[in-house]
Amino acid sequence: MREIRVALLEADVNYKIVKEIVKNVEEEAKKEKVIESLTPAEQIITILYRQLVSILGESAPLNIKSGNINLVILVGLQGNGKTTTAAKLAYYLKQKGQRALLIPFDFKRPAAREQLISLAEQNSLDVYRDTLNSPIPTLKKAVSFMEKNGFSVGIIDSAGRKEIDSEMMNELKLVNDNFSLSETLFVSDSTIGQGALKVAKGFNEVVPLTGGIFTKFDSSAKGGSILSFRYVTGKPIKFIGTGEKIEDLEVFHPDRVISRIVGRGDVATLAEKAAKAISEEESMQLLDKIKNDTFDLNDFKRELEGIKKMGGFGSILSSLPVMPGINLSALNDETMLKKTEAIINGMTKEERENPDIIDGSRKRRIARGSGVSKHDVNVLLKNFKTFRKMMRNMKNIKSIDQIMKLR
Repeated sequence: MREIRVALLEADVNYKIVKEIVKNVEEEAKKEKVIESLTPAEQIITILYRQLVSILGESAPLNIKSGNINLVILVGLQGNGKTTTAAKLAYYLKQKGQRALLIPFDFKRPAAREQLISLAEQNSLDVYRDTLNSPIPTLKKAVSFMEKNGFSVGIIDSAGRKEIDSEMMNELKLVNDNFSLSETLFVSDSTIGQGALKVAKGFNEVVPLTGGIFTKFDSSAKGGSILSFRYVTGKPIKFIGTGEKIEDLEVFHPDRVISRIVGRGDVATLAEKAAKAISEEESMQLLDKIKNDTFDLNDFKRELEGIKKMGGFGSILSSLPVMPGINLSALNDETMLKKTEAIINGMTKEERENPDIIDGSRKRRIARGSGVSKHDVNVLLKNFKTFRKMMRNMKNIKSIDQIMKLR
């Protein structure tokens, strides 16, 4: 139970929530019968998983009704990715066949309006430009514009501040009182952790939230802030931002975040990324290489291209389950990607197929030919051995087959 408490705290779960979760898990564990096929630790983790599922609930889709004018307002403090998220949400809805209009709604910072217009232009999104100096008249004109031009969703990028203030809240309250909002979504940086809770409660007291969107949910985010938000507000998380690109907004899947918190990884999301980056034929060839233990540096180089498309090693490692005895941190060095390709290109065919023959003199020759240091060559070979060790550690090849079938 102490290990669970530490793990949850390290995942940025609020300490009060951790205390209650640990208490619930302990009480549940005392009632359960021992399952002989599981170790005590595995059984405790299963109980913990159920507890977290009960808190996070199920995925909740956007409340968008066909035939209506749907207004979605994004609220939150400055610097949490609200404007970028507005553009990502518009792009997401456009891919789903909806006509979405971006509505700049920050009357204090002209730069915020310009940023939203710039994002819209870069990604062929529709944005409302005819803003006035007053919120209510501006929004009434925007709604009229939507009706005349056949838009189904208006995404309002509200003003943000460094901290909650009365002017910002009064503005939001005016909008909430004068318009029928389909969604009021709290946008927060997931790496802030527990600091977002106080802010979320502050917004929820003035303008009732309907859900949350957590940005920067990549390799650095542990998921605890999401769990705490749901526990404190009772509101579902709708989306998570997973990168800087316009398409890096994903529907929130509670089970995947819980798997990351309890150390089981997020293989489903990893498989989805792989499906986009690597063809089925390539993935099956890789599977054969793993099964036959013939994975060499030629294969390693090919996989680097796919890894780049999947967001880099950091993104992948954050989705992998914890593997006892294997330290994957050595792989998480994005600066080595370009050097790795150059080093492999500087090797002979025999060296790429059989890296074990590369001795000191070969390393010096490869380093000179690749324009890198001998240390860089050593790092590459160490990374490759770590990667191959990880592959060999996956003794249950059926589990790899199942991952491939998710595609």
